[in-house]
Amino acid sequence: MKLTLDKKNTLCNVSNSILKFFKLPEFHEGFDPLDNLLKETNKKKICLVLFDGFGKAIIEEYKDDVPFIYSHVFTTFKSVFPPTTVAATTSLTTGLYPLETCYLGWTEYIKDFDDQVFVFLSSSKLIADKVYTPNVQSSVLKVNKIWDLINAYFKEEVASYVQSFQVRMDGDEGFDTLDRYFKKSDELIKSHKFVYSYCAEPDHTMHEHGVKNKEVRSKVIYLNKKLEELVTNNPDTLFILVADHGMMDVKHYKLTEHKELLDTLEDKYISIEPRFASFNVKDKEGFESYYNKYLKDDFIMMTKEEIINNHVFGYGTPNRLFNDMLGNYFLIAKGNFIIDDCTCDVVFKGHHAGCNPNETDLYMMIFNK
Repeated sequence: MKLTLDKKNTLCNVSNSILKFFKLPEFHEGFDPLDNLLKETNKKKICLVLFDGFGKAIIEEYKDDVPFIYSHVFTTFKSVFPPTTVAATTSLTTGLYPLETCYLGWTEYIKDFDDQVFVFLSSSKLIADKVYTPNVQSSVLKVNKIWDLINAYFKEEVASYVQSFQVRMDGDEGFDTLDRYFKKSDELIKSHKFVYSYCAEPDHTMHEHGVKNKEVRSKVIYLNKKLEELVTNNPDTLFILVADHGMMDVKHYKLTEHKELLDTLEDKYISIEPRFASFNVKDKEGFESYYNKYLKDDFIMMTKEEIINNHVFGYGTPNRLFNDMLGNYFLIAKGNFIIDDCTCDVVFKGHHAGCNPNETDLYMMIFNK
């Protein structure tokens, strides 16, 4: 089995449909079901809401707890590869594929620094307390977001965004922060033609507690209630709700406990994601033998060349940093393991970024159409 990315059915296509709606040039094809809906709508304003980790399988798991959301399912589509926040939200907010933006995963090798970097934190994975300034998102990985493109086109601020972690204050926990996030979303919708509204839940809670948990249930019930209030309070706005990826319960496969595998590697670290792990392999025969002996039931193995030739990271002109970010082998999870290189002491109960349908498959919900 080899992966490839659909050219017409992903988060990247969704953002290009939004660009088309506002009469801006598109980078790639739009998403046909959304294109057709946007042609027919009489709404002039759009709010694109993203609930992190709230993929199709999660919605199905809690469908009785989220009746407002579930009753507005419009269609199904896919995340990008890897189906993880760094890659998927960036693709959605730029209209570009991961190979174009070089937002591939949580940890990336950046040649300019000769270092493994936690992208969203702009900090080194390997050098204690090393933080890159200016941060990598505003320097080597700078991209144009669709709200900036819309504002440039209209020559005024008609588009904006809010992210739930940005409205957090010291000492905030849980629903207090999310209350402010929904309030800020409402304020922006009132004064803008386009708003991107990102919520870090239920992803955050599922990482900690796993998919099936009373804490997760409590979060999704809350999100359903607050979204219904937001939609009801803004009847002149078309709401599009999506996720960046789904989630599944996982077990840790620790590299440090498997010397035979470690001995095939140039170094003991992985990059990109624990369920979409990139390796620098020195003993290719030994690595492939170990895979066939122990890992083939839980992972897909692909070489760097196969990743590129199969357009796993998408289409278009690769970013100048892209080629160097890729190791020469990949293990992509299809079962429930993550590859843990033991550089972090966090034990994840839920995770994503593999190729399991629980991670890749998404619902799109439409409100006020």
